[in-house]
Amino acid sequence: MMGLIILPLLNSGWATVDLSTLGRPNVTISPISGPPGTPITITVSNIPDISKETYPYSDLYIYLPFSKSFGTTVQSQCGGGDCFPIYTHYDAVNHDFGPRTVTFTLFGTINPNPVYLNGFENSVCDVIVNGKIVDRYSTLCNTKDQPTGVYTIKLGWAEENAPQINNIIQTIQFTVTQPIAPPPTQIADNGNSVIKAYQNGEITQTEFESKLTALGWNQDEIRQALGTIGKLPHQLGAPVQDQMQQIQQGVQKAEEQGISQVQTNSVPIQTTPTSVQETTPETLVQITQKSAEQTLPSTQQSQPQASPAQQNSWTMIIILASLAVAIAIGGSIVAIKMTRKITN
Repeated sequence: MMGLIILPLLNSGWATVDLSTLGRPNVTISPISGPPGTPITITVSNIPDISKETYPYSDLYIYLPFSKSFGTTVQSQCGGGDCFPIYTHYDAVNHDFGPRTVTFTLFGTINPNPVYLNGFENSVCDVIVNGKIVDRYSTLCNTKDQPTGVYTIKLGWAEENAPQINNIIQTIQFTVTQPIAPPPTQIADNGNSVIKAYQNGEITQTEFESKLTALGWNQDEIRQALGTIGKLPHQLGAPVQDQMQQIQQGVQKAEEQGISQVQTNSVPIQTTPTSVQETTPETLVQITQKSAEQTLPSTQQSQPQASPAQQNSWTMIIILASLAVAIAIGGSIVAIKMTRKITN
């Protein structure tokens, strides 16, 4: 008789609840597609009151398929996927019927590194329900990209501590698209491209200096850059400004010295009828040679370091002076002969 009484009690303890009668809340998801690293928000509202349900108690579970692509990453009874209750019989008893907001970010190598907070390693991939972390994925969050494809998110009633016994009331599809390539690292132009362009003849020196000045270069740095690529004036074979001034001063000084030497070395020739002797052509040649010999050493001594061009100038001056002497002597001879002829 006692056995007959206990058996109905045991049967009632193992009885199941008709999960299809527990109601159907509203579910929204945003966005509905995106690449790895996409933040996802799922909102569950209009949650029914299940506080009057008898044992075994039922909970409202959400089933997320994303971690299943990488194997079992959390302690789960959902066949390698991620599932957890977002509304329980205990919540119903305490009249907690407010909306549930679930947030997380798809696994992706573009995600930031996890951070330590309150003794835990937190990441953007952690699943959060109404501000409370229910699952952590710090070791997977930014080490792998979520594979592309269509994933089904499920919402259903399940027996407490037995989520495999469930009644799915709604499914939502999310499409994972191709990963977005990270933007290329921007390298600040420190002037190398400008220097290379000028070296290759693509820009003028004016453009070269203008572009470097715009990048914050000063004149000394620009001059150093020119020297590095061999574009300074003296490297190109042209005299620099200081050298040009020295050359001009040297030329002017040489001209002044040349005029002074001519005036110093000039020997005045006096011709008077009484002192002039008869001169033959042979004597004229000897006088001309002697005058040239007397003038030439004096010029060479005063200009020991004269350039070939200056030596040629002095040679021309000597020749002209010699011709002048010869012409003067010749004129004197003619005058003497004419005087003698008249006297005779």
